[in-house]
Amino acid sequence: MGKGGGSASTPTVIPDNLKNKQFLRVVDLIGEGQIEGPVGGLKGIRINDTPVESSTGTVNIKGVTVEWKAGTQAQEPLVGFDDIENEESVGVAVKFDEPVTRTVSDVDVDRIRFTVGVSQLVYTDDQGNQGNTAVNMSLQLFENGSWVTKKVVDISGKTTATYLESHIIDAPSVKPFQIRVVRNTADSTSDRLLNGTVWSSYTELTSARLSYPNSAVVGIVIDRSQFAETPTRTYHIRGLMVKVPDNYDPVTRTYTGIWTGNFKIAYTNNPAWIFYDIVTNDRYGMGKRLGSFGVNKFDMYAIAQYCDAMVPDGFGGEEPRFTLNAYITEQRKAYDVLADLASVFRAMPVWNGLEYTCIQDRPTDKEWTYTNASVIGGKFSRSSSALKARHTAIEVSWINPDNGWKSEVEYVADDELIQRFGYNVSKVTAFGCTSRGQAHRVGKWILETEKLETKTIKFSVAMEGLNSMPGDIIEIADNDHAVAKVGGRVVSFSGTRITLDAPVEIATGEVASFSYLSANGRFEKIAISGHPEPDVIILGSVPNGLQKWGVFSVSKSSLSTQLYRVSTIAGPDEGIYSIIAVQHEPQKEAIVDEGANFEGIPSTGASVRVPGIEKLRIASVPDSTLMQARALWETATINRSITFDVRVLRDGREVSSGNTSEFQYDFNGLESGAYEVAVRGRDMRGMLGDESAVDMIIGAPAAPSRVDIIEGFLQLTLTPHITAPQTFATQFEFWFAGETPIPNINDIETTATRLGRGTFWVKDALKAAHKYYFYIRSVNEWGKSEFIEAAGTPSADAGGILDTILDDFLQSNAGQQLTGQIETISDAVIENAIANDADIYRRRLVDGKNSASITEIRQVALDTNSAFAEFKQEVQVTLDDQQAIIQTKATTMFDSTGGSATYSVNAGITYNGNYYDAGMVIGLETSGSTVKSQIGFNADAFILTSGLNGAKYSPFAVVNGQVFIREAIIADASITNAKIGGYIQSNDWNGSDIGWHINKNGNATFNNVTVRGTVYATAGTFSGRIESQDGYFGGTVYANKIEGDVLDLYPNFSKQYSGTLAGNTTNDFPLFTIKREALTKRVVAIGRSVLFASLRVPQANHSIYILVDGNIAQTITPISSPGSNESDIDVTIASGSGTSLISIRIKLLGAQQSTYTISCSGEIFMLKKSDSIKPV
Repeated sequence: MGKGGGSASTPTVIPDNLKNKQFLRVVDLIGEGQIEGPVGGLKGIRINDTPVESSTGTVNIKGVTVEWKAGTQAQEPLVGFDDIENEESVGVAVKFDEPVTRTVSDVDVDRIRFTVGVSQLVYTDDQGNQGNTAVNMSLQLFENGSWVTKKVVDISGKTTATYLESHIIDAPSVKPFQIRVVRNTADSTSDRLLNGTVWSSYTELTSARLSYPNSAVVGIVIDRSQFAETPTRTYHIRGLMVKVPDNYDPVTRTYTGIWTGNFKIAYTNNPAWIFYDIVTNDRYGMGKRLGSFGVNKFDMYAIAQYCDAMVPDGFGGEEPRFTLNAYITEQRKAYDVLADLASVFRAMPVWNGLEYTCIQDRPTDKEWTYTNASVIGGKFSRSSSALKARHTAIEVSWINPDNGWKSEVEYVADDELIQRFGYNVSKVTAFGCTSRGQAHRVGKWILETEKLETKTIKFSVAMEGLNSMPGDIIEIADNDHAVAKVGGRVVSFSGTRITLDAPVEIATGEVASFSYLSANGRFEKIAISGHPEPDVIILGSVPNGLQKWGVFSVSKSSLSTQLYRVSTIAGPDEGIYSIIAVQHEPQKEAIVDEGANFEGIPSTGASVRVPGIEKLRIASVPDSTLMQARALWETATINRSITFDVRVLRDGREVSSGNTSEFQYDFNGLESGAYEVAVRGRDMRGMLGDESAVDMIIGAPAAPSRVDIIEGFLQLTLTPHITAPQTFATQFEFWFAGETPIPNINDIETTATRLGRGTFWVKDALKAAHKYYFYIRSVNEWGKSEFIEAAGTPSADAGGILDTILDDFLQSNAGQQLTGQIETISDAVIENAIANDADIYRRRLVDGKNSASITEIRQVALDTNSAFAEFKQEVQVTLDDQQAIIQTKATTMFDSTGGSATYSVNAGITYNGNYYDAGMVIGLETSGSTVKSQIGFNADAFILTSGLNGAKYSPFAVVNGQVFIREAIIADASITNAKIGGYIQSNDWNGSDIGWHINKNGNATFNNVTVRGTVYATAGTFSGRIESQDGYFGGTVYANKIEGDVLDLYPNFSKQYSGTLAGNTTNDFPLFTIKREALTKRVVAIGRSVLFASLRVPQANHSIYILVDGNIAQTITPISSPGSNESDIDVTIASGSGTSLISIRIKLLGAQQSTYTISCSGEIFMLKKSDSIKPV
């Protein structure tokens, strides 16, 4: 029996021994210089939001070197950054017989850096053992008509990943030039040899040691192999060094001695000195425009001290009242930037006519007192802020340095105001704010300002208006408002005894003071020690500088004057100044500065309150056939020790839960259905906050239940509504079918035009009085509902449409150019045009006030963002005070917002002090993605003429707002009201029996008429058949034959009564009842006779009546006694409802009794209704 055997070995795998190391070399521009520099060295540098060094000095990211330049005028170049580099990607595999060539065009290039390598480099033998291998490439330049090898690259070793090397060669003197990479090693033909070569990129190097004067820069070198992509860099710096007072220490924020007005350069984050630097700096600020004397530096000195004052920070310590730490990275309007800067210290930048300054909202001494005696007319006008302008909560966005310099929200609310006025929140951004305490004060200041300073006062004064400037605090002593004398003028004075222009009321023992304008131009206050007479007061000291007829005010413990801050002063207009001021409450500052109180980390678990969940909402994210949702929420305060428990419930059962430290949570794998999402906060000790919940429906939405359509002028506004429970993130999809409905719902998506998605849609550019069809469906991330149809007709109100067209036209460039008063080409306009390199032609004659001129201006402007061209002609004469002018202007322009082309001809005359104009304009301008074209005319009369050989006539004219047309053929017209001066008829009217015709006298001829509603006629002739469901005639009806239910007949009626009647009695005998109807008259008759027999009383001693409902309706002739009598019954029944009773009454007038016999028989008939007659 044989025996078998053998041996085996494991292939040798060697590690990669080729590893490339790439470094990212970047020069980052930090900003304008000079800056103070980085904070904490490498601790202040973040790569991909990770500090290079931790706060303890541990290196988090290795291989990073940095060099700073602060941005001085004479700074040295960065060391190691001697080239300007421009890298061009190639990314091409290099084959043995396919060299790769590129062209370098930059004439300033000094050297070329090739980056080449291998995609893999490994050799595997038949047994699977790996080994090193090698490839060879040449880097070549094209010189003197041939390729010259400048460097040979040998790469040997083993790598299973891409490996790259960089090699630098000098550029030739002749530019441009070509470069190429050649593979010298034959291409591999076996899978066991992997040696592909690649040319990754080349970099154009230009030698230039740039110093970047006045620019703060940082040169950073990063080991690129640590990052998959180019990493982001973030720098923590102390920024611009600005001019600060030479007696100011920006580190301690203290001011020493008296400031002489001189400056030094230092770093500060005091917003007042940053504002001053931006305004006065002639390189990056407004210095060239305003000059160094354009800002009141002493005002800024006072504001800066106010900013540096220490206030509670909310954590038990103190911080400066205002600091500014901002990074301005975009070009904006100067005033917008200055307004943002000034807002930091509660101020507003203003130009007071002489210099730039700031109006700051802070307590200051009053500058002037205004009383009824100093105000023109003696009246102050007051107004209050609207209730909706008074917010009850503020959300302030600020930057938190302790949270990676991310934006956070500080919530400030006034619970009393919320309870009183409801929740009215305002969202603001605290510009340059990196302090939670300062952010809280911003919100508190807004709340207190809107709560306490609600009144605005307006008044007019004479020369006293010169005593106030915008921002000044003024005192208002308004007797009418106080219903007491609180101010006026001094009539006379002697020592401390002052006589006033009217009595004042001061209670016994009440503390009061007297304010007056002293000799130094300021108001002084002196206590009042006596009040001997109604208009006399005694002061506690002599009022130095008091003037006769000088203004005064009286303040007392029971009534004080009011303070206001001047916001605007207008004038003088004929010596009168108009002043508007806003209420000023000095106590507001203390409320704001002392109002912050933040909870830090508590010493016991019982002292912390986990913040509640606010604004819990759901956002959707599609995930193939499953559903995925995201819950988002906010809290009033930020506490990074708080996490959030999240639960998802369905039918009361928890189907998912989790915990997160973020303000959002994602749910995966949820099926369609109705859910409830509940979120609550949890602190590090396990304490739970209040739970908030929100409903969430995942699934396709229901179709809209209705669509409200507002029929506007040339547009329709559609607002769909869903009465079924709504899914979140549901919108509506709008499709437009024009004027033709789509009968088959399956054809909507192929036939109609999709307008878009939204909660409502406005479709404009429609025709008036035309019906349009829309198809709307509900959509969300999970599906779509079926379509519903909606139709609407834009308004046919011609007046409203014309008003809308006019408003739109007047807001366009063309409309403004047509209707605006002609701006004559003055000398100033010509000088400005010359300054902008315009071509000017002018021919002008002048004789005193009289002139005649012809002027042309051709002007063009072009930069990277806009293009402008305009041609303007003007013909003008002036004689005395009369002027006539014609101006032609063609203007074209385009910029990033759009473009326009406008041509206008305007004529104007100034005559007897009045200006008259006429003109025409042709214009096109972009509006979003569309272009609007317009032609407009401006004239009292617009006349179109026609005709030959002098026989002119006008077929069309517009005069005094009316349109006149001689003859018109109109295919389709919608007319609200029409007045016909002669007749209107169809085009086939033959004068008798074809077509239709309406004459102005009211005569009309129609072949067939359908009338809905009421017809009124005084006479008429019908030759055919008349049909009606109901009706009646108030007069006589004549007919040869009547068929149908036209009267009520009760045949063979018979009723008898007999007996004995006592004397002096009234006796009623009922006959029959009749149903009343809603007609004007009901005539009832009995066609035969009523027999009265055997009355044994004289004719003069009795009466016989026919009664209707007990009322006498007919009198019967008395009967001769003894004997009998016959008579017809003929009575009228009133209209109405119910029934009427017909009776016979016999009344005996004497004492004699009588026997009687009554017999009533015959046919009863009544105009209309069957079964309405009932015998009794």
